[in-house]
Amino acid sequence: VMEKPVSVSLVPLGCPKNTVDAEVMLGDLEQQGISVLDDGSDADVIIVNTCGFIEDAKRESIEAILTAAELKESSGAKGVVVTGCLAQRYASQLAEELPEVDAVVGFENYKSLGEKVRKIALNGKKKSSSTVEVGKATVPFRPEWGRRRLAPNHTAYMRVAEGCDHACSFCAIPSFRGKFRSKQWDQVVEEARLLASKGAVELNLIAEDTNQVQFH
Repeated sequence: VMEKPVSVSLVPLGCPKNTVDAEVMLGDLEQQGISVLDDGSDADVIIVNTCGFIEDAKRESIEAILTAAELKESSGAKGVVVTGCLAQRYASQLAEELPEVDAVVGFENYKSLGEKVRKIALNGKKKSSSTVEVGKATVPFRPEWGRRRLAPNHTAYMRVAEGCDHACSFCAIPSFRGKFRSKQWDQVVEEARLLASKGAVELNLIAEDTNQVQFH
């Protein structure tokens, strides 16, 4: 008898950069044999990909985490994982104040998310405390075309840069998205070609500050 594959469901919040993160994250999980479901009540693990920019976004993210935690209690879901900017910015506070959360994972540790999901699914609903795996904010680029698409197939966001070097008093983005860095031109072209081959006819270029982009 074949074992049922471990499954996840993702709650996508935030900006287009978060959308790209979520699509790449789900693509990685599928490559690792983890099933992606639309309904959180059917999944082993619910991932909440949060936004932490303005107060309204933070509140929406916290509400989504609490909703996922309630679903864990009332369904077959075995765990809740928090990713995204709120996780990167407030990891320790989230782990301390929301014991319902099984893991808080930052950008640098997305590569080990599949392993984390499998461990939570295997342990069931038994847990002692939230695990925190955040790491640094300035993370090297990686290929972003192998995605599980959340947007319609004909259009895609394509990240051309990340982070910001400005020190604006009203903005915390550099603290959790890291220093500004542009993608290599060859990498951008290759991603555009591969996204187009999968049906995208509209590519929207995104970054925290597209005015600073310098292709090399």
